[in-house]
Amino acid sequence: MTVTVDTNWTYNDIRTVLLENELLRVIIMPDLGAKIWQITFKPRGKDLLWHHPRMKPRKLALHSVYDDHFFGGWDELYPNDIAETIDGEPFPDHGEIWTLPWQYALERVDPEEVTLHMWVETPISATRLSKRVTLRAGESKLRFAHTITNLGRKPQPYLWKLHAAMAADEHSRIDLPARTMEMEGFGSPRTGKTSYSYQWPYSQDDTGEVHDMRRVLPHSSGVSEFQYATDMQAGWCALTHTREGIGFGLSYDNRVLPTCWLFASYGGWRELQTVVLEPCSGYPVGLQDGLDRGTHQVLQPGETVSCTVIATVYEGLSAVDHIDADGEVTGTAR
Repeated sequence: MTVTVDTNWTYNDIRTVLLENELLRVIIMPDLGAKIWQITFKPRGKDLLWHHPRMKPRKLALHSVYDDHFFGGWDELYPNDIAETIDGEPFPDHGEIWTLPWQYALERVDPEEVTLHMWVETPISATRLSKRVTLRAGESKLRFAHTITNLGRKPQPYLWKLHAAMAADEHSRIDLPARTMEMEGFGSPRTGKTSYSYQWPYSQDDTGEVHDMRRVLPHSSGVSEFQYATDMQAGWCALTHTREGIGFGLSYDNRVLPTCWLFASYGGWRELQTVVLEPCSGYPVGLQDGLDRGTHQVLQPGETVSCTVIATVYEGLSAVDHIDADGEVTGTAR
């Protein structure tokens, strides 16, 4: 059992790195925000990440509009989500780092393990972000080590968020250890209402009908939902393809990423079908709003925040009960 790495090719002039073992094929794009473009479970030929059916990745300018360039894959956001001005500085839509080219180097390459180190220094917030991605032989896991350091002289307000767009259909299911959910004032949720709270996983509409919010809906439903899990009991989330018995889960330090956002379009937003798993350092979508509420963070000069994340592809389950700190998944057998 071996791990291989290939850094010798590009896609639409985007530097691209391929990591591969006997179970996973992973494609990463350092030139496009260090995007994780593809995670394929090789024994089943299953691609777990979603790709926009009408757009292909390309290099972008710093202040690009995210929604109009939502190619898919797994992005990372810092230090904000919606475009807004913080301390007199205008920050781009969905933050600085998703369009920037990141530097990269191979730190460890041997037959049993490969680590790809990627890093970037931001032009506005004077922050250094680093992530190491490790693939080991015999594992269907990607192991991430993230650090974020304020290089500046001033405190830096921020949100830091993973943004993994998942392939999903009406046979898919979302699991996470949430209690309270807040539905944003966006889209056309299945309950027919926005801007309200409920207790996961069941939400009631105005007619009294109870909806299981774990259930992914078909494209024909025309539903779109954007919500926050504001009271997580542990740091994990998962999406399972119940008919195939295969799924994708994230486990992470819940002290660093205490909130999990869920964005879902079931045909209701731009005719797209995807679920985006978004562990985040706070909420809501507005950074200044969260600072006022005390739900977003501030990175002090010279301060570093670190977080480990494990992405696991698993088989044989129809629902997930728990993912531990090493990415081991337990749940209901298919």
